[in-house]
Amino acid sequence: MVSKEKKKQIKSTNQRKRFLLPFILLICVTSLSLYYRSANNQFLDLDDTSIVVKNYPFLKNISNAPKAFTQGVFQLPGQKDTLASYYRPVMTLSFMMDAQLSPAPSANPSAKPFLKANIFYHTLACILLLLVLLEFNILPIPSLLLTMIFAVHPLLNQAVAWIPGRNDSLLAIFILLSLLFLLKYRKSKQNKNFIWHIVFFVFALFTKENAVMFIPIVFLLLWFVYREPIANGNYKKLGIAYLLCITPWILIRQHALAGNNSGGALSEALHLFISNIPYYIQYTGKAIFPFNLSVMSVVTDTNYIIGLIAIAMLTGYFFLSKEKNSAIFLFGVLWFLLFLTPSFFSGFSGLEHRAYLPLAGVIISVSQFGWIKHANYVPAKSKGFVGFIILCGIFIAYYIVSFNRLPIFQNKFNFDKSAVETSQSALPSLYLAKHYEEQGDSNKVTGNDSAAYFAYRNAISAYYEALKRDTTSTVVRTNIAGDYLRMNMYKKAEKELKNELQLHPKNNFAVFDMGLVIFQYERKDSEGVALWKKTISLDSSFAQPYKVLFQYYQGLGDSNNTILYRNLYYKKRPIQ
Repeated sequence: MVSKEKKKQIKSTNQRKRFLLPFILLICVTSLSLYYRSANNQFLDLDDTSIVVKNYPFLKNISNAPKAFTQGVFQLPGQKDTLASYYRPVMTLSFMMDAQLSPAPSANPSAKPFLKANIFYHTLACILLLLVLLEFNILPIPSLLLTMIFAVHPLLNQAVAWIPGRNDSLLAIFILLSLLFLLKYRKSKQNKNFIWHIVFFVFALFTKENAVMFIPIVFLLLWFVYREPIANGNYKKLGIAYLLCITPWILIRQHALAGNNSGGALSEALHLFISNIPYYIQYTGKAIFPFNLSVMSVVTDTNYIIGLIAIAMLTGYFFLSKEKNSAIFLFGVLWFLLFLTPSFFSGFSGLEHRAYLPLAGVIISVSQFGWIKHANYVPAKSKGFVGFIILCGIFIAYYIVSFNRLPIFQNKFNFDKSAVETSQSALPSLYLAKHYEEQGDSNKVTGNDSAAYFAYRNAISAYYEALKRDTTSTVVRTNIAGDYLRMNMYKKAEKELKNELQLHPKNNFAVFDMGLVIFQYERKDSEGVALWKKTISLDSSFAQPYKVLFQYYQGLGDSNNTILYRNLYYKKRPIQ
């Protein structure tokens, strides 16, 4: 005879099966309708150039797949990985899959297949979030509406519309899958579900190191939400399994990043974390009020008023809501904080794609508010209907904000200009100036000197904007002088270089450029040569001084110095 509890479970399961497919289709339509335009975006030259464009021949060769586990994500064939601290083998494998599906030749990759994959991963992550909410016994309508809000949330635009942002949607996919199978294991006690839980956790580890935070989250779930006693064998079983996963992952990762030998890394990371603490307030504010976003945010961009209002609202609703599961609410808060924390131990903590997985914790938390918990489209249930209308209103507002914001990801100029407008950082201005320089160089090659001139002028304007934001930079004035040299405006270049050398007399780039000015503009050969040789004494690895010296001596017919500096140049020049 079937018990009442069993009948209830069967009825609940049958109800889920009826609405699950329509819900999934609705989520797919929502995600695709918002992001379909993003498939036509260009490369933004922010990491995607390094790990996709320059690395495309490597990605195109599927036999390189095992190498993804033995090197950093920025490793290029024949070059040293200068950022040997990012280990992302699963993301690299996903790029390889995209490259196989792309008809583009090795020398000219298209961004389209990579961006289409980003949209797919985001949609899949949304479907998995829906399933997790249902597993937490959130009612179907609130689960659907919260998932749709997550799908269109403006804070996640960067994770979908920027190619490397997929790493966080991939991490979310594997973490949510691992969580689903853990919840299934609790109900069924079937070892196959436990094995799948561990398998997807391993995938998450090899996606991003933030996955380590899933271990305390799991134990919090068992102890705090499900009240399983410590003596329960699940803790021991999971602890042993996690240890068996973490140990080889650490060893493999350390071997792959062996080139990262920067001293004082721990103290530097701790200093970064302390200085990045305001990001907790910034991200909380953006999670609830995503209307002050920036693709390259810094700590000083934090809007404390909005952040504190968001925190106050969440806290107030928690205490005022009568029908809530406090354990699930606090579990979601801890999910948000724990998954966000690892990002604060590194630079560029304000890149918003990093909020992807943490935002799922906010969704879990707010699912416990009474007006959300009972949201229903039936007008007769006035309390539930009001909640339904409010959630629909939030969904529409977020959709409109995202739809209007997505064009900033279309190309690198839109992206950089948006960053300059929305962030106090000097870095976006430097990126924008660099792209204008590239535009000018390209125009110069094709003989369009007028277009090149205006491009260099735009680059100089961007550099001056960067200088306003960071007066201590040793790069900006030197680069301004470099653009003036491109325009044959030697007097203005000399002025910028003198200002730079007055502040930073050992800036080898400024010393080198001053040599060019004195040699070409003032025609003082010996002083120019002396400055180039001084550049070498400041930095012997800088290749350009060797090149101009061997060309200078070649023009004089000095064969000994020509051979000497030519050999040194070929030895020091970057590998092409």
